[in-house]
Amino acid sequence: MVVLNECLTRIRDLFEEDIFKCQAGEGDTAPVATDTGLETPDSNTLLTPSNEKSGYSIQITHSISSVIGSGNTYTEQEVQLNSGNVNANRIVHEGITKGSNDEFTYITTWHITSGS
Repeated sequence: MVVLNECLTRIRDLFEEDIFKCQAGEGDTAPVATDTGLETPDSNTLLTPSNEKSGYSIQITHSISSVIGSGNTYTEQEVQLNSGNVNANRIVHEGITKGSNDEFTYITTWHITSGS
């Protein structure tokens, strides 16, 4: 079976339409496929991202302004789907302590492929 380009575009569009919010947190346990969300979420960072589609990819940009989370050390981030009822991913990274003038931007890119 070959998944056609038209279908790949449709999958990309359906996924992009379902993106709800992004959130950062301070958990540091390695992510696994059975995670259901962040380990230690910061509700102040639960924000609507901006999305950009190109080809069979979606770039999701989660920006945290300077007025949010000063003094926190962020180590994890997620993309939420379907009004926050489904978590699409969880990343864990080296801790970054946010100062009062710092702005953070997480950029997540999803590539939809046919596997051929």
